[in-house]
Amino acid sequence: MGEVTALVQGSGKKPYNVRVRIDELTEEQYESIVEKCASKIQNIDDLVKGNFPDNLKTLFTQKDAGLFPSMAKIHFNCSCPDYADMCKHVAAVLYGIGSRFDKDPLLFFKLRGVDTDRLIGNAIKDRIQSMIENAAKPSDRIMDDGDVMAVFGMEI
Repeated sequence: MGEVTALVQGSGKKPYNVRVRIDELTEEQYESIVEKCASKIQNIDDLVKGNFPDNLKTLFTQKDAGLFPSMAKIHFNCSCPDYADMCKHVAAVLYGIGSRFDKDPLLFFKLRGVDTDRLIGNAIKDRIQSMIENAAKPSDRIMDDGDVMAVFGMEI
């Protein structure tokens, strides 16, 4: 969790060992994210497809408390002799990670150490509780019989 290791072939015979590690969330950050998500996730299917609700975008990008790590929390290591902080082999691995996220957005949560079952479970529990609380309230989407006749031009 929080780490990707890869072999990247360079120009030599032997591939380079690359490691990308992301610091884990603190328990406080994790709990805060789970709590905030529970009340804001309206469409679980959209989340699973990687379409994050607008009201959650700040949660992902919030400095020092969001899911997206700052550069200080991402650590690279490559066995190549290049002296750069981020060599081309690390860049290749990051590109590969991005490509995997495109295919399975939930991998992002796994990399950050977030239990998606817990995240989604809390969202569902919150949604069910809201539905139960509102079950006895009449919906404002119900049309009167007279309105139905006028809209559809028929008698009931």
